[in-house]
Amino acid sequence: MRPFDYYRPEVFEEAFRWLLLPDKKVLPLAGATDLIPMVRDGLWQPDVVVDIKGLPGMGDIVVTEEGLRVGAAVRMTELIHHPLVNSTPWNLLAQAAAAMGNEQIRNRATLGGNLCTASPAADSAPALLTLEALALIRGPEGERRVPIASFFVGPRKTVLQKGELLVGVLIPALPEGTAGTYVKLSRRKAGDLAIVGVAALASPRNGGYEWRLALGAVAPTPIRAPEAEAALNAGHDAAAIERAMHCAFDACCPIDDVRASAAYRQAMAGRITQRAIEGVLERLS
Repeated sequence: MRPFDYYRPEVFEEAFRWLLLPDKKVLPLAGATDLIPMVRDGLWQPDVVVDIKGLPGMGDIVVTEEGLRVGAAVRMTELIHHPLVNSTPWNLLAQAAAAMGNEQIRNRATLGGNLCTASPAADSAPALLTLEALALIRGPEGERRVPIASFFVGPRKTVLQKGELLVGVLIPALPEGTAGTYVKLSRRKAGDLAIVGVAALASPRNGGYEWRLALGAVAPTPIRAPEAEAALNAGHDAAAIERAMHCAFDACCPIDDVRASAAYRQAMAGRITQRAIEGVLERLS
């Protein structure tokens, strides 16, 4: 492994000084489940690594007037078991965290790392898309909020600028009676990236339900499926579910890779969407 300097700042001002070092390749470190193998294999070659786990608020899970705030350094295992995250409908995020990797990975991997790696197959992304979360970003010039739908700009690319950090996400409160589910298809039951991942959520509205659907691993970034949502908003009988499946199929633009062909991914997107919708209906009943 190529040598690098390691810093563990205690305040954001110190972190920004290291992150903005001129003429240096600087990488932040949280769970290190991506950083360690990438540096070991020579794919990333940092001069400086800045450990951000100890910065204020990065490990917090709190309820505010605006909703649930989750720090970027919160580990997946914490999301799975934390009583606030398991409160309906926020437990959709806990379901997504439980689908990620294996137990050893979940004990290290963080929510912020899963998002900032910006893999189209990131398990937390479809859940946060349906929850309409905000990415909380902090940099030397101050703080800003970005809808999670705008946070990803391409494979392995986000809106983060040099020196900025994702410090957490804010998940708005949703009506009582909201239910959500995350369904993942992968080559193995655990420890593998998604071939297709679908998050579905339904909230009571005007005597019916407002639906949200998001898909992962079927496009350059995780995506919402608005046409499928519209089909379900009109009703969730068998015909509506069939229309939503076809709409999910049409929303995909996947690639061939080592895990699946593009054709298989697209075909499975409809089926996994069906399972996610049925999972929500089961929770609602």
